[in-house]
Order: sequence, then structure tokens, then C-alpha cells
Amino acid sequence: MASDVLFNNIPGNLLVPFFFAEINSGGSPYTNQPKLLLVGPKLAAGTAPAGAVYGPIQSASEADAKFGVGSVLAWMYRIARRNAPFQPLWAFPQGDPAGAAAAGSITFQAPGVTGAAIVQVLGRDVPFQVNAGDNASTVAANAVIAINALSLPVTAAQDGTTPAKVNLTCRHVGAIGNGLELQVATDQSNVLTSTNTTVAAMTGGSGVPTLTTALANLGDDEYDYIASPYADTSSLNALRDFLSDSAGRWSPMQQLYGHHQSALFGNLSSLVTLGHSRNDQHASIMGSQVSPTPVWEWAAAVAAKEAAHLSTAPEMSRPLRSLPLDGVLPPRDRSLWFDKTDRQALYADGISCYTVDLDGTVRIDRIVTTYKQSAVGVPDSTFRAINTMFQSMFVARYMRSAVSNRHGRQGLVDDNPYNLSELTTASDIRDTVVHAYEDLVALGVAENADVFAQYVVVQRDPNYANRVNGYLPIDVVNQLDIFAANITIFEQYRTASGAVAIPA
Repeated sequence: MASDVLFNNIPGNLLVPFFFAEINSGGSPYTNQPKLLLVGPKLAAGTAPAGAVYGPIQSASEADAKFGVGSVLAWMYRIARRNAPFQPLWAFPQGDPAGAAAAGSITFQAPGVTGAAIVQVLGRDVPFQVNAGDNASTVAANAVIAINALSLPVTAAQDGTTPAKVNLTCRHVGAIGNGLELQVATDQSNVLTSTNTTVAAMTGGSGVPTLTTALANLGDDEYDYIASPYADTSSLNALRDFLSDSAGRWSPMQQLYGHHQSALFGNLSSLVTLGHSRNDQHASIMGSQVSPTPVWEWAAAVAAKEAAHLSTAPEMSRPLRSLPLDGVLPPRDRSLWFDKTDRQALYADGISCYTVDLDGTVRIDRIVTTYKQSAVGVPDSTFRAINTMFQSMFVARYMRSAVSNRHGRQGLVDDNPYNLSELTTASDIRDTVVHAYEDLVALGVAENADVFAQYVVVQRDPNYANRVNGYLPIDVVNQLDIFAANITIFEQYRTASGAVAIPA
């Protein structure tokens, strides 16, 4: 009879005395170690090569050195770190596409008074001093110094023909620079007004990156959270195919998983139209009409908040609702905040949204995927909630770890009457799976263990003797999204006899 004790390195025919010991791992339950990958453009001054993953990033100064001071990617790191202080952050720098850089301008008149001048650029207050004797050219020159001192993804330069004019240019080529906020501050004391200052919006940016080739460079490393500022059709399609169930990272052959988070500005109609055209459970798009905060910071902030809360059990089963997006600003015009009716339309078509506190704090309202129907065209809400996607990752990896640890090096038989440790059966594997599911219930990721045990199927493949097939019906924990109350008002409680009944 074979020994019940298994050895990997000590031979069975050993004759030399006395004590020999080998050290092996007994296997441990799956623990999540997720990475957040920031995808965005770098500048030529950054030392990290485009198209290659860099990280983990330890500081803002490192991000500046690797991606370029004032680059989009360096600012994505800053806001991601603010929203996920302890999360491992990696970056996937991209070169600028072919095209043109967006540009705008601010033209000044001399205010004729002494005081603080404040322009707002990309959501940041840019204050500088104006003296009563300053002419328009001096005001413009001081504005250039103040704007450039912030190292934002735009540069400022005094116009060579009109000295009172400051030209602002996006550091990056591409459509990514269109619509960036330029305005005079109206929410605080300011010597600049709409009368003595003229603002021309950032426009003219053209070009989007080609991500398909670049994404192939990610290899087999796992990146559960992928944040990018790209919500154009080409980029969304590239990431859809990269993450797809059939041939991408969610396929049985890769099992690498991941989720793409982007952001987009537009009115309700345009956002609903985009959402309606997508059907991808591996993508979420945060929508807003406008915002002082650029789309790349929205995407990075949302993904970072997801990474901080959807990586561990049972936290991943809780709604993200009410979590603040630190450093993100809502539209300055309150009439552009989406109301409940608007958000209902957005969620129905797969666009995520937020709410705003009275003090301007932006909070996640609901993060949904763009998935709306099954492969056969039937309406399906299974993968609407982003939580479901991360619960699915966790369940798949937990089950893989449990089965691999217990049965990774065993022979397969129909029956094991002598309980040989070297052998396993489909029934043994089923027991492992059922116990693993009970663990998932205890972790708050799944529920209804008894029902799972009733319907789970694990059986030897009838055509390939070395294979076992399993059907695992997972019931994930849901989120409490809605409490609906029927409040019925009575003038006075009464019993059937008509006497007054006083409630306890």
C-alpha cells in the first residue's frame, strides 16, 4: 500500500540514516493584491519609455521625472494617490497621437486698481498681484508667470503681436485638451471681471491614441483597475477587445481580468447616446456635463476610489455610493448638475454619475458598466453593477487557488477506496469547491451556500479521461441600492370595533 504522506523531494528508496525534512507550502487561501494602472500621455522630457509599464510609483516627484513635469499622467498619479493613499499605482505612459494641440487665450485690460487677480485654469485658482499702475501687458506677463508656476498640462505665453493676450496651449497633442477650463474667478474677490478680461476656450485639439498595439505590451501581469481619459469609440473598442471574455483578459485562457474606467463630458443626450451604443461589462464611464477638473483626473480619481474599496472582502460587496472623489470639482453652474431624472436615464444606458453636496463635494452616486443585454440580445442586468465584476474576479481566483492548492498534483480516478493522498476523484474536487464557496459566504462575497451545494456539478469528462468539468452557480452578494417605503398617513388609528387604538 502506498504511503499517505506525500513527498516532493525525499525519494522513497532512501537508505542513508537518519532525519530528512523537506519544506513545502501547504497553500493559503487566495488574497487579493490588485494593481491600479494609469493609462495616459507622457511628455518627451519624461524618462519612462512610452508603451512600457512603469511602477509602482512612489511619489509625485517620481511621476514628474518619469512622465514629464506637467504631463497628464503625472497629474493622474497625484489625484489617484489622493483617493487611494495605500494602493499600488502603476502607469502605462503613451506618446501623443498625430494631430494638433488644443489652444485658448485670456486677453486682459488694465483693471486700474490694486488687488488680487485670479484666473481659474483646469480647476485651479491662479492668483497674482495687480497694481493700479499696471498696464494690460504687465498684467498679462504676471499671469503667464503665475500659470506656468503650477506646472499644469497647459503652458502660458504672452502673445507676440498682442502683449495683453496670454496664449495657453495644451502640453499634449490630441483631442484630450479640448474644453479645459479657462475663466476668471467669480466666486471670490477679484479685480478681474468679464468686462476687463476676455477668455477664448481651449479648442482645436485633434487626434486620439492607437491603443491596440500598446495594450499588447502589458503581457501577463494582472491590472484589476485600468484608468484612462479615453472615451472615444476607437479607444473604448481597443480596451473592450483587450478585456473581452472570448480572447482577452477575461477569457478562460488568460484569466487575468481587469476593468476599464474612463470619464466623459457632454450633455444628457450625448452621454445617453454613447452609453446606449456600448454593451461592455468590462468598462465604466463616469459622465458629467462639464467640470473644472479635467476628464483624466475624473477617471483616475474614480478608479482609485474603486481600487480602495472593491479589492477586499466584504467591502467589495458594499455600494460605492456616497464615497467622495477627493480633488474633483463639479460644474460651477449648479444648473448643470444632473438631477435624479437625469441619473435614471444615464444608469439605464450604462453611464455612471455622481451627486454634489452643498459645499461642492463630489460623491459617487452609482458606478455601472455599459452592459445591458446578453449575447443573444435579451435585456440582462447581471453585470450592471461594477461590484459584480470584482466579485466575479475574486470568486474565480479564490476557486482557482482552492482547487490548485488541494488537487494540483494528484492522479485522477473514478473511485479512491484506499484514500490514497496521491489520487483524487470528481467527488473530492466537488467537496473542495463546496468548502471554498462556504468560505466565500463567510467573507461576504457570496450567499446561499446550501443552494450552491445542491446545484453544483463536478464530473469527469466523458471524452477526456484527464479532465474534470464543473458547473458552479455563484450567487453573489447584492448591494442595497434602493429602499422604497409606502408611508400611509392616518388621522387616528382605530380598531375594528371603532375604539381608539394607541400604538405602542
